[in-house]
Amino acid sequence: MSAAATPVPPPDPWGSVETNAFEIRMAAPRSALSFEGKLLLGGATVAAILVSLRFLLLGAWPVLAFSILDLGGLAVALVLFRRRPVPEEQLRIHGDRLELVRIDHHGRRTEHALPVFWTRLEIASRSELDCELWLVLRRERYRIGQFISAADRRAVAPRLQAALRAARTFS
Repeated sequence: MSAAATPVPPPDPWGSVETNAFEIRMAAPRSALSFEGKLLLGGATVAAILVSLRFLLLGAWPVLAFSILDLGGLAVALVLFRRRPVPEEQLRIHGDRLELVRIDHHGRRTEHALPVFWTRLEIASRSELDCELWLVLRRERYRIGQFISAADRRAVAPRLQAALRAARTFS
């Protein structure tokens, strides 16, 4: 007789509210160029050079020079985009402290520690398509969720409010 193994649910990417520890990581979406995209870009490059060669044979040599400059500029932009760090925000609740860590696209890191009991989440919507989240401590305001979409901010807001509520009851 064998015991059936119960499936383990996957971890919740938004964090956990059952304990006093809570963490949310919000990162800007990055899309890498897929293999098909690289093939398409290579095909467009070959086509541009072939068209430019036709103009070169007709005596309009600047067309080839500007095509090479255009393609070189595109290649440099793609390399710079890939090398830049992904901007992200991390929110952690440890006991009676809320930590906000921001890493911008230059890799600069800023940290703010706020007391959970006095910090509130403010949701500002100018329209159905827009939503801003603010952590407010007295007169200090910290905008959060800048790197994610409005729909994701709307999904994060109730979870963060529940985590703040839960952390206040444990304090």
